[in-house]
Amino acid sequence: MSATLSQHVDNWYALFHVQLMRLALRWGYGDDESRDLVQQFFLDLLQKNLEPGTIDNPQAYLTSAFSRRLIDHYRSARVQKKREVLQPGNTYEPSVLESLVQVQSNEELMAAIRAAYKRLPARCRRVIQLKYYEGLTTEQIAERTGLHTRTVYNNLYEGIKAMRAELHKTHPRLKFAAVFSLLPLL
Repeated sequence: MSATLSQHVDNWYALFHVQLMRLALRWGYGDDESRDLVQQFFLDLLQKNLEPGTIDNPQAYLTSAFSRRLIDHYRSARVQKKREVLQPGNTYEPSVLESLVQVQSNEELMAAIRAAYKRLPARCRRVIQLKYYEGLTTEQIAERTGLHTRTVYNNLYEGIKAMRAELHKTHPRLKFAAVFSLLPLL
């Protein structure tokens, strides 16, 4: 590596690293990852047998080369993600049934679900009960309770949203589908 190449790369880094960081940020990379990509790009430039005198417009050259680097990085990350998905046993996601068994055995969680359900307004509890445990449709619930169908829908939505938010605070990995199957046990 000649001293002139090193000097040129240092000069280019001083002039253009902010612009390349912005380019990486526009591509959706985070601050730290963008910084790492730019630094690695300039380190790789030092490794190349580049003739700095042959580059007429360093800004255009660096921008194009860095854009190609970002494309290559994106493609390799996408391929890596596909490999991880295709490899069985790498990540284990329990089924809803397994989550249900685990939830039932956790008394603290059962108490949290019970408390979240009891804190719901009476209308929301009633509508959730009719929908998920008696299997009624929104229209049937409206007929039985005398509420408008839109009100029934809104009460369901608000009840589910409130329970999900409250339980997410204490148990962020909980599968919410398991919660509805547990409510009759409470």
